[in-house]
Amino acid sequence: SVCPVFSANHSVNEADGSKIQVAGDACIHCANCIKSCSHDARAFMDDTDKFFDDLSSGTPISILVAPAFIANYPREYKQVLGYLKSKGVKRIISISFGADITTWAYLNYITANNFIGGISQPCPAIVDYIEKYVPDLVPKLVPIHSPMMCGAIYAKKYMNITDRLAFISPCIAKKSEITRPQNNGYITYNVTFDKLMDKLKGVSMSGFDATDEMEYGLGSVYPMPGGLKENVEHFVGKDLFVRQIESPDHAYKFMDAYAERVRSGKKLPFMVDALNCTKGCLYGTATDHSREDDEDILLEVHNQRIAENCNKKKTAWDKSLTYAERLAKLNEQFKDLKLDDFKCQYNTNAAIPVA
Repeated sequence: SVCPVFSANHSVNEADGSKIQVAGDACIHCANCIKSCSHDARAFMDDTDKFFDDLSSGTPISILVAPAFIANYPREYKQVLGYLKSKGVKRIISISFGADITTWAYLNYITANNFIGGISQPCPAIVDYIEKYVPDLVPKLVPIHSPMMCGAIYAKKYMNITDRLAFISPCIAKKSEITRPQNNGYITYNVTFDKLMDKLKGVSMSGFDATDEMEYGLGSVYPMPGGLKENVEHFVGKDLFVRQIESPDHAYKFMDAYAERVRSGKKLPFMVDALNCTKGCLYGTATDHSREDDEDILLEVHNQRIAENCNKKKTAWDKSLTYAERLAKLNEQFKDLKLDDFKCQYNTNAAIPVA
């Protein structure tokens, strides 16, 4: 009853009665059913077990760490990463850095192409919904990869990492993004916070210590509601209207209405920052749902922001600079990157007929 896509559920007659099951192709992986069901009648699968099995067999694996991980586990963060290194993980790449690339690519693509009214791409549930149920909006999806994919592309093409990549992830739907044919197998494993930390229960982390290898700017605030908006406004100011929308109750209804707005030629915002999860990726679909009222997670992101502001003087993230100076420094930082490397394509034939 809470599913935003009625056709993603179908009745199946079995010996012990009729049951409602998920229609895989129709599902957008929003996890609203999982979060809402008090009986644990639905669950999700990820790649955590496969990740550990392959590590044990000696498969070279490096990891990409979602910025929400340190916010959710500030005390365990370094110990968990150190433990994974002890098990064979080669490199640790922060996706906060990938988020900085996404910001750079968004700003350059939007301004070069006057791409006004575009819908942000980082949330795969939003992308799935648009491709399957509002195909008229596919041309309005910003054709720039998510922070996860930008980080993976940078690791493979610019750092020349040949290992398999695993994403330490707050999101069930990232598996959908990882397995998209357009993404060329950059990432092999979606290792969710929930199942990773469950796997590590009872494991002594004492003595383990590691951190990510990348320096980054405001990318760590991406998992907050409006995180992309905050990054964009850092460079263009608040005079340009960035529409922020999140939650399963509102995001998909908004997309239906937005499609009509586009069709009718009405004025559009500079861009739309859209997420499936009510509190952003910090409390994503594959995080510990019992901690949804834990204010310490939000406070930890705030602490990261303050620390970054203190350490980013004379960089693109220095708030004392003018907007033009910030953007110039951002472009200087990424001057060796090719924008085309971080562009993505969407499915134009994925629409599902609605009965």
